[in-house]
Amino acid sequence: MLGTFLLILFFLIVWWYLVEYIKFFRTGDPNETDDNYWKFSYDFKPSKKEDFKPDNDEILNKRRLRNKLVFLLYLDVLAIFFLLNIFASQILEKIAN
Repeated sequence: MLGTFLLILFFLIVWWYLVEYIKFFRTGDPNETDDNYWKFSYDFKPSKKEDFKPDNDEILNKRRLRNKLVFLLYLDVLAIFFLLNIFASQILEKIAN
């Protein structure tokens, strides 16, 4: 039970650092704000349709890195969810016995 609690604490700290770093890391997209840090870069749709102009390599690399960080954030939240369920079941088992 202590191990599960320590894992939850570890993943919560990792979650907090990931959120802060993703908010700090900017790719240059004008639609990117602190409120939508959890979105992948392809979720930002341009408001005006234009002819296709490929972005330069630097912006593409920043978007790839940001997408990897967002994916890690999703995996971290999933791990926290499962660990909280395990922790709750351990508490209920202690109460039942």
